[in-house]
Amino acid sequence: MTAFIVFRLACSYILEEIPLPAPELEVMRADWQRLRLDGLPSLRDVDPYRIQVTPGRVHLVAVEAGQRFRFLHYGSRVTNPDGRDMTGLTTADYDDKGFSEVVTAHYAEAVANRRPVCRALRAVWKGEAYDYVRLVAPFALEDEDIVAFLLVATHRIAIPESLHRRPALAEQETLRIAVERTRRLAREFIGDPAHVALEGLAAAAALHFAEATAAATRRG
Repeated sequence: MTAFIVFRLACSYILEEIPLPAPELEVMRADWQRLRLDGLPSLRDVDPYRIQVTPGRVHLVAVEAGQRFRFLHYGSRVTNPDGRDMTGLTTADYDDKGFSEVVTAHYAEAVANRRPVCRALRAVWKGEAYDYVRLVAPFALEDEDIVAFLLVATHRIAIPESLHRRPALAEQETLRIAVERTRRLAREFIGDPAHVALEGLAAAAALHFAEATAAATRRG
């Protein structure tokens, strides 16, 4: 069976400079360094109030065996060649296998290096420029020193207009549904919802991190 490929990568390179092109990505990377002590930082130690990534630009990814990466929450404003919400699915489930391979390789790189990896990517989709920056940061679950989650944030440079996702601003009911969905997925695929941190960060894909965390905390 022939693989479906429309997304074609022109080049990809690691960004090591300080600061990164997008200030919010630099804050996120610096916060990971601050949390790191003798091993990987735990997701539960992330302070959502310190992260200023634009609402809808964040993914939460569960790391599974065999280099499988499952989206516990897919940023509501993040584009992909399939034009769909990937929540609950894995990077292997993208229909466009060219895009699937690029994303999977970047996630695997962050897991192998056990540190944030920021890449600039230049690609073409149906003849249009598809350029962006992606930061992937690995986190442990509780006190374990094994990569269990990835926090992924992106910064657009040039994206085909037809792929833009423009969800309406999330209201309280939308946030409640997002929190409940992520709790269910975490229990199903991980066996532990990682307390309020996971719920708050996931809901933050639709709202500001601070608002999401406060709402998740109020729900107990």
